[in-house]
Amino acid sequence: MEIVDSYTSLNENDIKKIEERLELTLPREYREFLLKNNGGKPVPDTVRYEGEYFDYVSFFYAARFNTYSDDIFRNVEEYNQYILPHYLPFGESPGGDVYCLSLKAEDLGAVYYWDHEMANYGGEPWEENMIKLAPSFNEFLAALYSDENT
Repeated sequence: MEIVDSYTSLNENDIKKIEERLELTLPREYREFLLKNNGGKPVPDTVRYEGEYFDYVSFFYAARFNTYSDDIFRNVEEYNQYILPHYLPFGESPGGDVYCLSLKAEDLGAVYYWDHEMANYGGEPWEENMIKLAPSFNEFLAALYSDENT
């Protein structure tokens, strides 16, 4: 797997700034990813769920410290009324669904999929539209594959 269209690599000082600004501690595997790849598009980009085609990853958010559409800070702020605070948005699908990391102690770093069509737009965020895709960020990345139909 490779990441294309990534932004300037981050350093430990940048990671500290991200954690301070978001008021959280990044899961280790995601932290390592950001030090190597600041956002970008995975190749391959196809996601499986229960062994079947599920969706694609359009891009992973980057720490750009600005208001660009692929900036992690902008997206965390944008989704905070729809996604529970114990999930960290880190990327998007082409259809507007969001990939998130769990910040819960019992499955810290697990990857979830926030389905925008099942979101509770009329009230508080809920778990009903969250689908667990992988127990860790690295396992999520390792499971990405190429769809011959693309």
